[in-house]
Amino acid sequence: MKARAGMTLIELLIAMVIFGLVISGAIGFLATQGKGLRVLSDRSAAVQNGRFSRDLLRQELRTVGTNVTEEQPTIVLANDSAFAFNSDLTTNSKDSVALTGAVYVDQFAPSSQITAVTLERQFTVPASNPTFRYPLRSYSVSPSAFINSDAETVSYRFVPDTAGLAGTYALWRQVNDQSPELVATGLRRSPSIPFLRYYYDPSEFGALNPNLDTIPRSWLPLTKSVPRRGLDTDTGTAISTRIDALRAVEVTYEVTPARGGVREVVRYLVPMPNVAHARQSRACGRVPITPSVPTATWRTDSLLVRITWSRAVDDGAGERDAIRYVLWRQLVGATSWGEPISTIAATQAATYSVQDNGMPMRPGTYRYALSVQDCTPNVSSLAVSGTTVVP
Repeated sequence: MKARAGMTLIELLIAMVIFGLVISGAIGFLATQGKGLRVLSDRSAAVQNGRFSRDLLRQELRTVGTNVTEEQPTIVLANDSAFAFNSDLTTNSKDSVALTGAVYVDQFAPSSQITAVTLERQFTVPASNPTFRYPLRSYSVSPSAFINSDAETVSYRFVPDTAGLAGTYALWRQVNDQSPELVATGLRRSPSIPFLRYYYDPSEFGALNPNLDTIPRSWLPLTKSVPRRGLDTDTGTAISTRIDALRAVEVTYEVTPARGGVREVVRYLVPMPNVAHARQSRACGRVPITPSVPTATWRTDSLLVRITWSRAVDDGAGERDAIRYVLWRQLVGATSWGEPISTIAATQAATYSVQDNGMPMRPGTYRYALSVQDCTPNVSSLAVSGTTVVP
């Protein structure tokens, strides 16, 4: 038998060197790929982080001024890195009949974050410099009895991110005087544009320019330095009125470091239709107060039932949001009211009077129910008349 020759020591060493070179190259390739994937993942997470901030700010800044009272400020603080405003953003009432006109319903929202903060809970507005405390008074939806406003104070601010990379910022959100919540981290300030810029209507200050223009940097910071909107000292060109004239907020930030000369910039303009001297839109407040009991009378001259009632509390007074009256008819003994028979526009008349011009009624005993509807639309509880006999 022939002897079978094995590998020499030199051949074994050469094979091991070649194998080591292949393995180290493969490991280096895998490490490079893993690093690239991590970088890509981090950039993607940063972009998503920035987009979440963008979407949240867009949604909430548009609601500035929703359901504020006639005296309650709409904007509290405006500077190049912080913005605080009043808005009926959230309610924790899940009963659709009792909704207050809030933009969102969160049944788990704490009670301290769904209504206006009162003077007794005055707090320092976050990121205000010089320090500014708010509110300067409590705000009621009714002039005759104190009913706290449903519009809470929402604050956003960009501050240096001490837990993140150098040069990055965090976005914080706070409601009233409660603890702030972290919205996003790792945000970067654009080299030449502040986080927040504001637009106003120059015509409010006697200028001939009919278009919106940016607020001069020399105006900032803006704070609501008077307790109510609409005071004589809060009109004209006074400093205290500038904050009421804001019409839009521009938000600008970068979500990742510049790469290859390309910047991931998030920049958008949010209009605020409920702000400025003449608010363009307004949500309604609480469910209207039940109207007075109507009187129903059979009229022999017209052979019709005439229904009369006095003006409701919210018709030209109170919250001043009554839109119409809704009227029902019921044959005594029936189990439900059925569909309304008529709606009557609220015109602030002292008394209202209508005739039941519906289908000819069969003889019997009837009663009528009246409610008030606002623009939410919420409907008050029913005020039911006494009975009237149709012969």
